[in-house]
Amino acid sequence: MKKTLFIILLALLAVSCKTTKKQAQYGDIYKERPSTVYVAPLADMSMRRAFRTTEDSAYNHSLNVAACQLYLTAADPLVYNGYYVPGPLVSAQIAATETRSGRQLRNDVISDYAEELGVDAVLFITLNGWSSTENSWTVEVEYVLRSTRTGNELMHTSVVATKTLSVDFKKRPVPTPADKLFAEQTGYDLETVQRCRLVEMLNKYVLKDLPSGKRAREHRTERFIPSHPEYFSLRIEPDESVELVKNDMSL
Repeated sequence: MKKTLFIILLALLAVSCKTTKKQAQYGDIYKERPSTVYVAPLADMSMRRAFRTTEDSAYNHSLNVAACQLYLTAADPLVYNGYYVPGPLVSAQIAATETRSGRQLRNDVISDYAEELGVDAVLFITLNGWSSTENSWTVEVEYVLRSTRTGNELMHTSVVATKTLSVDFKKRPVPTPADKLFAEQTGYDLETVQRCRLVEMLNKYVLKDLPSGKRAREHRTERFIPSHPEYFSLRIEPDESVELVKNDMSL
């Protein structure tokens, strides 16, 4: 019995040693301490269907709504973590006056955002694609937080996230109570509800992992808490519990 407990303890220690702490994962954020984060317009790279039937149109509309939801719900977890995020109208004005492409913003000097707008970092979100089965919906998303002052990547996370529903005796997906409430509030169909709730939950899970911003009090043990890996898969089960699976290879 003692030998078994000793082996289990060694295994747990080995896992904890391999887990990256926030201090190491977000070292540049702790060094630069950004306060204001601007969420750049979403880069939606997902494929749409050629319009042949009304189903194709409904599918494309569902993806468009979910992409909008992904962008609009990114601010909440940032604000929760103590960052200031320009509101939708201000962000729209910034985007409207920007002459550089998304690729240029991610790679070129963007110190003008700091000097002219007081923005410390820009969050870039790229939606790379969707897939689905009869009762599951999967999205691939990349998050990059870039400093406007140094140009450094403060955070880079790539996630494959899946939301799964139970099925009834006819093999039809069964929405959760939260899904039904969301559908009542928005009027969206089942497919769109699943995609919208998936990306909203994904935003919360990824962005709440960031270190506390200046408007939130940093807990003294925060820097030593394990952080999310750079590449991982996220599974949202029918009971809406969340499971993270680390990916050793990039997406």
